[in-house]
Amino acid sequence: MSFKKHLIISIVIRIFLVYYGEVQDSLSEIQYTDVDYRVVTDGASHVLNLNSPFKRHTYRYTPLLAYLVLPNLLLHHSFGKFVFSLFDIFIGVLIKWILLNCYRGNKISIEKKLLKLETLNNRNKYLIKRKNEILNSNNETLPPKYIRMAEISAYFWLYNPLTMVIATRGNGDCVSCSLVLASLYFLLKNEQTVLQFFTAGIFLGISIHFRLYPIGFCLAFYLTTLDKQLETIKDHLQAILMPNAKQLALVAGTITSLTVSTGLFYYLYGYQYLYESMLFHLVRKDTRHNFSLYFYQQYLSSNFDISLLEKILTFLPQLVLIVIITLRYGKHRQTVGFALFAIAFVMVAYNPVVTSQYFVWFLSLLPLSVKNFKNIGMRKAVFIPVMWFISQGGWLLPAYLLEFRGWNTFEFIWIQSIVFFFSNILILQMLVTNYDMAYNYKID
Repeated sequence: MSFKKHLIISIVIRIFLVYYGEVQDSLSEIQYTDVDYRVVTDGASHVLNLNSPFKRHTYRYTPLLAYLVLPNLLLHHSFGKFVFSLFDIFIGVLIKWILLNCYRGNKISIEKKLLKLETLNNRNKYLIKRKNEILNSNNETLPPKYIRMAEISAYFWLYNPLTMVIATRGNGDCVSCSLVLASLYFLLKNEQTVLQFFTAGIFLGISIHFRLYPIGFCLAFYLTTLDKQLETIKDHLQAILMPNAKQLALVAGTITSLTVSTGLFYYLYGYQYLYESMLFHLVRKDTRHNFSLYFYQQYLSSNFDISLLEKILTFLPQLVLIVIITLRYGKHRQTVGFALFAIAFVMVAYNPVVTSQYFVWFLSLLPLSVKNFKNIGMRKAVFIPVMWFISQGGWLLPAYLLEFRGWNTFEFIWIQSIVFFFSNILILQMLVTNYDMAYNYKID
C-alpha cells in the first residue's frame, strides 16, 4: 500500500477510537476521555466568556490550548480530540519528511566527495558539470528502499496503539511534539540558509511555550548548526561563546517566538499565567497519577515544603545526563535525532512527575532512529517493548485499586515506580549500546 493509504487507515482508526471513547465514557466508571481534556474544555468556556482560562482550577497549560478547543463548545464536544488526532497524524508525516531529508543530505554529501576526488584526477567536463549540479541541488532522487525505510519508520508512530489512545483521549501533547519535529525538519534541511535556522528557532520557541521539556533540546540544536568537528574543551567553548550566523539565527528565532507568545499572554492574564503554565511545573507534586521514582517521597512530604537542596538533587542527575548525551550525539546532523530521543527519555524517566502522556515526548522521536537499530536482534526488539509495558502494567494495577477501590496501595505503587524506573534505565542502556552511528547513505 502507498503511504497515503496508510495515512487514511490511521485516520480511520483514530476516528473509531474517538467514538469508542464516547461509548466507554457512558458505560464505564473508568473514563476513556482524559481528565485534562475536560479541564482544557472548561478553560475554553472561560475564554468564550472573555475571561481567563486560569479561572478553571488546575488549568496549567498555555491559553493557546484553550483557544484551540473552542469548537468543543460551539460545534461538538469531541472536536478537540479530532484536532489532536490530526496533529498526531502530522507527526507521522514529519517523521517521513525528516528521514527523507537526512537520506538525501547524506547522499549528496557522499556524491560531492566522490566527484571531488574524480575531478581532481580527471578534468572531464561532464564530471565538473555533474558536480556543479549536485552542489546546486538538494532534491536528488532516492532509491525506493530508502523511501520505504522512511515510511516504515513513520508507521512506528502512526500504528503505535499507545500514542493513538493518548491523542484520542484528548491529550494535547501531540501539538508540542509536532512543533519539535517541525523545528527539527527545518534545522536539518539541506539548504542550510539563515532563514531556515531562524524558522527552526521559531518552531522551537513555540514548542517551549506549549511545554517546557524542549528546553532540554536547545544545546543540541545549537551545536548541530556548526560546520566543524568539536574535539577539545576549547572547541566546545568557542562553539558556544562564538556563534556563527546560523546559530545566531536559531537563537533569534527561538527567543522571538518564545518572548512574543509569553509576553502576549502575560499582558492578557498577568502573573497567574506565568505561574500556572510555567513556574508551577517546576514545583509540581502529584501523589496519585505518577509513575515517578519520587512518587512516595512526594506523598509523604505533601504537607511540607521541599528544600532547595532536595530540588537540586532531584534535577541534577537528569541535567548531567542531558549534557553528556548532547555532547555525544547532539553535535552532528546524522545523530541529533537520537540525541533528542535520549534527552526526552531521560527527562521523563527522572522527572518528579511522570504521567502516560509524557511518553509521547520521546516516542515521537524514536522512529527517527529505527534505521540505526538494524543489528539489535529480534530477541531484544521484542524484549524491550514487552518489558516496558509489563512494568507499566505492574504500576497500573495498584494505582487502579487505590483510585477506584480505595485500597491503601501506596507502598505497592512506590515499589512498582522503582521497577518502572530501572526498566527505563535498562531500556535506554540497551538502545544506546545497539545504536549504530554508521548509517550514512551508501552509493549502490
